Amino acid sequence: MENNNKKIENSDTINPEFEQFSVTLQERIGYSFKDVRLLKTALIHKSHSNEKRQQKHSCEDQDALATLGDAVLKTILCDWLIRKGYDTKGQITIKKSEIENRESLAQLGKKFELMKYIQVGKGAEEQKHNEQSNVIAETLEAVIGAIYIDSGFDRAKEVILTWYGP
Repeated sequence: MENNNKKIENSDTINPEFEQFSVTLQERIGYSFKDVRLLKTALIHKSHSNEKRQQKHSCEDQDALATLGDAVLKTILCDWLIRKGYDTKGQITIKKSEIENRESLAQLGKKFELMKYIQVGKGAEEQKHNEQSNVIAETLEAVIGAIYIDSGFDRAKEVILTWYGP
């Protein structure tokens, strides 16, 4: 799989090449960003930003967005499961953990072909970190966090629930 490290220089600027490149991903996830810089940041793995910082360049990464996305996803899934009739803590916890475990999130990320868009450092790229389940899952959580910041809880919930079907 091709990794598009050349597409993202830093998270502060958006070049036309990235805008075009990101359109396909936005179509895959079913969400168009108002502020595409949020998507750009969500796709930058810590290994990439660390390399940029070592070169004295400013570069945000996905960590904060992934933390936020994890919390947003948990909230949305709990709400969805309760509305589907799961009514005990045990039932909700078991079903939620099936849906949001690393492997399940990675499978969903692979469906969106996230591994083509994740920006990792050169060493991580050589080791194909962008194809590892934990990296794909964290990136998907970062994308969720970015959607939440871009449009709020209700829109994030709407988008995420379409990923899981009716």
